Amino acid sequence: MEPENRKLISPVAFLFDLAFAGVMFLFFFFVVIPPHVPVYDPAWKLFWTAYASLVMGGFFFMGACLFHVTLADQLHRRREGAKS
Repeated sequence: MEPENRKLISPVAFLFDLAFAGVMFLFFFFVVIPPHVPVYDPAWKLFWTAYASLVMGGFFFMGACLFHVTLADQLHRRREGAKS
């Protein structure tokens, strides 16, 4: 079986994933994480909130990219199966 040379994700889908991950970062940063940071100093609370939100936003970005690639591969295989 030879490797296929085709793109599974378009630049538009990549930018969409990046923008949506940015929205999720802001949601985590302002809504989800701050009540769970056990620090009373505002500067440290901001630092740890940003750090945790960045990690969670990054995981969300990787998951969204994985979803798009998997969906594109499944749709391509389905189209190839319908042709033969």
